[in-house]
Amino acid sequence: MKEKSKGISLNYLSDYYDTITPAEGSRFRRKQISLINLREGEKVLDVGCGTGALSILAKLSVGDTGEVEGVDIAPKMIAKAQKKARGSDLRISFRAASIDELPYPDGYFDVVVSSMMFHHLPVDIKKKGLKEIYRVLKKEGRFFLSDFCSPHYLTIPLMYLMFIWISSTRYQLFGKLPTLIKKSGFRTVRLAKKGFFLEYYLITKD
Repeated sequence: MKEKSKGISLNYLSDYYDTITPAEGSRFRRKQISLINLREGEKVLDVGCGTGALSILAKLSVGDTGEVEGVDIAPKMIAKAQKKARGSDLRISFRAASIDELPYPDGYFDVVVSSMMFHHLPVDIKKKGLKEIYRVLKKEGRFFLSDFCSPHYLTIPLMYLMFIWISSTRYQLFGKLPTLIKKSGFRTVRLAKKGFFLEYYLITKD
């Protein structure tokens, strides 16, 4: 029996990923970190970490007393992230793992972050992944999510032309993701910022 997809792996892009996506020093990444409002000493999980750009900024924010972990289903991405962390002399733990089977105990993290990953996931994996994020977060823990969601009215034609044929992304363009998040048990789903292509959510556990 063929195993069901856990989402799109970008393993094949690992050699070029940092040239086609915003790096840790970019305005986009700095804006994300400012919205998350990380505090020194917090434990952070970056789900779908890619080559670790957001993980590196998170580690700089939480300091030596904080802890940052990153997971991605693409082993080559993880290898790149590990190399970057070593080059920056930062202690960050990266491992190959899927969002629907997070290898961490209940209530371990203060914050979980996810950037531009959810639109790669089939709907059933979105559901399982959200429940796993809820599980590994501490009481009153925070979940930051930035991804394609309901498009800005100026970009509706372009967004639908580009992504409407991809079922996992179409689900989010139809504005269904916030409801799915609430059904996973989260108390508050707040839209922190809406851009032309992306929405940025701050989500709180009970």
